[in-house]
Amino acid sequence: MDIERIRENINDEDFVIRVRPFANDDGKWTGEVDISVMAFPDNPVDDEDYEQLMHFCKMMCASVPLMQESKELRELAHEYVINYVDEDIDIDIELEEEAGVERTYDGNIIHLNFNSKTGGSA
Repeated sequence: MDIERIRENINDEDFVIRVRPFANDDGKWTGEVDISVMAFPDNPVDDEDYEQLMHFCKMMCASVPLMQESKELRELAHEYVINYVDEDIDIDIELEEEAGVERTYDGNIIHLNFNSKTGGSA
């Protein structure tokens, strides 16, 4: 995926958490990552909401070193991913079609479109 296709899939109001792995000379992951929160300068979210969203993103990023320090937190997150997040990949297609959910694939990214900006939650 080239940079332009990535940019087309990011909205001005999006906050992006980038995980950049470090590799050794053989191209193998060293286990280290650089985690960054990125937002566009022309983000239309008002200042108070922007600060709250940025803080929320920083909290998500802080979970990585917290999991490194806390075996209990790491195991809790691991179990959650196995039991809930990985299970969501097997979304019932009939329910998606009934709810009007459009699913498209872009490499390892799955885009869900609920046919409205709020997905029917507003």
